[in-house]
Amino acid sequence: IKTFFFCGSSYSAYAVLFLAGLVLAVGVVANMAVICIVWNNYYMRSAWNYLLASMAFWDFWVLVLCLPVVVINQLSHRRILGDITCRLVPYMEITSLGITSFSLCALGIDRFHAATSSSQPKARRVERCRSVLLKLLVVWLASLVLSSPEIFLWQLSQAVSPATGRLVDSCTITPSSPLSLYLPDSLHSLLLRYHQGRMWWCFGCYFCLPVVFTVLCQLATCNVNNDSSSAQKQRGHDDRSSNQKRQQHQAVERQLSCTVLALAVVYGVCALPEHVCNITLAYTHITVSEDTAAILALLHHFLLFFKSSVTPVLLLCLCKVGLTSITKTETLEIDVFSPPVTKTEAKQSHNSSVTRPG
Repeated sequence: IKTFFFCGSSYSAYAVLFLAGLVLAVGVVANMAVICIVWNNYYMRSAWNYLLASMAFWDFWVLVLCLPVVVINQLSHRRILGDITCRLVPYMEITSLGITSFSLCALGIDRFHAATSSSQPKARRVERCRSVLLKLLVVWLASLVLSSPEIFLWQLSQAVSPATGRLVDSCTITPSSPLSLYLPDSLHSLLLRYHQGRMWWCFGCYFCLPVVFTVLCQLATCNVNNDSSSAQKQRGHDDRSSNQKRQQHQAVERQLSCTVLALAVVYGVCALPEHVCNITLAYTHITVSEDTAAILALLHHFLLFFKSSVTPVLLLCLCKVGLTSITKTETLEIDVFSPPVTKTEAKQSHNSSVTRPG
């Protein structure tokens, strides 16, 4: 009896299962940690932290829903829920790329705004819920809408394998899928254009935009910070206390900028191979076998899953397991491994120093 544990090469099957289990376990725990840290702390109610939490939330569902489907399909050549997952998995993966891309752009703007808003450390109050929800709504709506064509392009196809003689499920992308026939003519024409330029659209919107935008924002932020530091040195009449506060403030801002840059690097490293592979195969005469194409597709899936798993781990490491709450006059780090703070202590801490969320 041939099961997916004994398909072709059992060693490669167990290797895929082990890697998938490791990525799933690390990703689920780390993403849940980021979500719980931000959700359970009043002082972290900022657009910055909620953008990071929204990335973790969607990455969590990508790992839980998409990774098992992809792995089982690779090992057993059968598709769970058939046509539904053929449309759902690409949609969720592209939406994940969109949420990460637009969140990186928003975080880059936040860093540039923080550098140009004031040369003096200035306390910022906890953001109102309406302001935070508005920023999240823009990121999520843009991601969900721009990835919606994926639902109408993919469909389930079945063929008999010449090697085993068994029925094999596969997902193919086509502009003439049965679901696309229900679209109005205007939307169907847009779907055809999306299908024709899908490769370059994904490369430009989900790779070039976040990476280039983040790099430009970081360069502009560094330039503003250098000019601000030079101006402060020329004045030279500040007291020791204000200098110390300014140095603490600059150290915190540098840490946040490094966090954004690190997120962009991880995202770029995980997304670049797929785009390079697609462009190379599209504009060269290289032909690959079905087995090679299946391996490349699995590799591209795992790079996305790896990104979803590593990103929260990177956040927890860079932000000292807390996505820290920061003040312009004093830094208050919330550590999930420290004893819980009571409401009375939180109020006393809030009265003694005005806290600005990370």
